[in-house]
Parts: sequence; structure tokens; C-alpha cells
Amino acid sequence: MQTDYSLIFTLAILWSVVGFGAYYFLSMARTAALEVEQNVENSSPQSEFQLSPGIQIRKILIQRFLGFLFLGLGSAVLILLLKDKPLTDFGLGFSFEQPVPWWSYLAVPLVVVVGFFTAKSESNLAMYPQIRVKRWTPSLLLLSGISWVLFLVAYEFLFRGFLLYSSLLVLEPVPAIAINCSLYAFAHFYKGPGETFGAIPVGIFVCYLTVHTGNIWSAVIFHSLMALSNEWFSLRAHPEMKIQSRKE
Repeated sequence: MQTDYSLIFTLAILWSVVGFGAYYFLSMARTAALEVEQNVENSSPQSEFQLSPGIQIRKILIQRFLGFLFLGLGSAVLILLLKDKPLTDFGLGFSFEQPVPWWSYLAVPLVVVVGFFTAKSESNLAMYPQIRVKRWTPSLLLLSGISWVLFLVAYEFLFRGFLLYSSLLVLEPVPAIAINCSLYAFAHFYKGPGETFGAIPVGIFVCYLTVHTGNIWSAVIFHSLMALSNEWFSLRAHPEMKIQSRKE
């Protein structure tokens, strides 16, 4: 018996709320990730470095692992339980229905330039880099970068994979993207109005790329570019952080 597409759509909506909510509350409770932001706002500039570097690193890595577990693996398990549709039908395939449109590459220098200037703002430096240690080694840069990308693969698979493709089973592209961007923006609510409202145009753009190409990988690359460039620019701009060479 074939699964009703409305059931898949309903399940995707529920998991986008429940799965993301479980990730958020467990990661915040497990790693006390909000502690850094509260320290920056309420205490002296030095207080954000009170936790040892090892604890700072572990708490963010655990947070990103929980995101990979709930957002990515959880979504994949639910799809596989349906049995009627493979993971490739939800954007995990590596074939492109159409090439990435040429004009979308203009977003790359735009993201880099905007990220360079916004990274210096106090509100950005209060949250990024997420790992709050004063000395970053090349190995920490690499570890953080890999964990970011793995987290964002899971993040995009939930929103641009499971949720978007499930929506397209029962809706036209415009309402499907509208629902996607609404939930995507809500997922940024705890980061403040800047990221919440900024998630809307970003969400529309990566949803378009996903529908156009038939997979999530353009969205993953674009989101990873945003996250990694912001981390590197924020690290460069933060007055208390620096990249430590192997000889130091």
C-alpha cells in the first residue's frame, strides 16, 4: 500500500518542529551554550573565557553532533521507515536535474563582503566564533570547520531535504518555499532579529537552488560558505582571539 503524500508532509512538518526542538533544548541543556551569550551581555569582557578551552571546544562539538543526530539522522530514519521513497527523493542524490544558474554565483562575493563587515559588529562577536577560546590552533580551525559542515549537511537535509521535498509532494513550489522559510526563520529566533529576518531571503535562495538542481548540495555549500567565512572573519575581528601558529 502506497504511503499517502499528505502523511509524509505532515510528518515532515512535525519533525521540523519536534526534531529541531529536541535538538535545541538538549544541546542547550547539555552544553550550556547560552551561557556565553549571557556572560557577554551581563558580565565583564573577560567572563566569556572563564570556562577552560577544553570545555568550550567540547560543548560546541557536542551541540553540533546533536544537530547531526536529530536533524540529519533522525530525518533519514523517518524517511526510511516510510519505505516507499528513497533518500534520493529528498535531495540526497548526487545527480543534478539542472546546473546551478550562473547568476547564483554572484551570491558568493556578496556573502564574503557582507560577512567581512558584519563580523566586526558587537552583536556578531557576542556569538561568533561559537567556540570561545583565546588561542585557535590550525587543528582547532580544521576541527571546527569539519564539524560545521557536518552539522550543516544535517541542517539542510531537514529543511531543504525532508521538509521541502515533502511539501512539494502536496503543494506548488511557492507555498512550499513559504512554509519552509517560515519554519527556517523561526529556527533562528533564539539568535535575535538580525538572523531571524536574514534567514528569510537566504531561505528563499537556497530553496530555489534545491528545487532547481534537484538536490541539497548547492544549499549545503552556500550555507557552509556563510558559516565558515563568518567564523574566520569573526575570529580575525575579535580583540581577545588569535590564530596560534604551531611554533607558539
